[in-house]
Amino acid sequence: MSAIEKAIEKGVVASLPTKDQAHVEGLPTHDRQDAEDKVAVIETDKLRVVGLNNALLQENRIIIDAQGSPAGPSYKVLRTRLLQLMRTNHWSTLAVTSTAPGEGKTVTSINLALSFARDVNTTTVLADFDLRKPSVAKYLGMLPDHGVTDVLEGRVPLEQALVSPGLPRLGLLLNSTPTESSSELLASPGVSKVVRRLKAGPQRIVVFDLPPLLAGDDVLAFAPHVDALLVVVAEGVTTRETLLAAKELVKGFNVVGTVLNRSVETATSHYYSYGYSG
Repeated sequence: MSAIEKAIEKGVVASLPTKDQAHVEGLPTHDRQDAEDKVAVIETDKLRVVGLNNALLQENRIIIDAQGSPAGPSYKVLRTRLLQLMRTNHWSTLAVTSTAPGEGKTVTSINLALSFARDVNTTTVLADFDLRKPSVAKYLGMLPDHGVTDVLEGRVPLEQALVSPGLPRLGLLLNSTPTESSSELLASPGVSKVVRRLKAGPQRIVVFDLPPLLAGDDVLAFAPHVDALLVVVAEGVTTRETLLAAKELVKGFNVVGTVLNRSVETATSHYYSYGYSG
């Protein structure tokens, strides 16, 4: 049994609140489709392509070929469980965070988005909303011309900032310039519009890479815009004290589970480094 399977077996499955489907941004059910129809759908396969550096991806533990990676099966299980949960509840947005820096939330965000995009029935957008310390572009070896901050501050349209890594069904909204006023920007009126644009379209999943919970108030400012939160913790890194402090901060938000990162399970031929607990 792999580490992820053990984590699933041992994890305490929380009672997951179902998001009220009768309201979307204050709209009653009968107006929801009309509102979504007015949002222009961004097609991921028509975005400007920016190539990937495969050698750098391997160095940064980014999984392009799930079949050739020891951690690939773990991400497939995580993806399938999350897709089932999100489709059942009609959710389309997932924010990934951690308790503190160094727990692997950005690598998890990237690999999870890649795994979502491998599902032929799903289109995926990965958005780097860690405005304090954006690093998705660095992990992918990209230097974006425009970023999330440019879009939120109205300097460039969303379509101009979005790019494709050349992989099917995947779009990227990157960032490269840190901002001091990150939580204020994430709470600004323009955020709702950007989120609506990103998630528009059939079978769309948007993964937001957010800062660590204890790094500031950014997650608290942005969490109301997403359907669910996924918290990354790391074996040998996350302490009981930081975990309890993070738990207090996310009270009232829809936390769908935790990902156990850097958990080592030795089997005959596999090395599993990721586990999932509901």
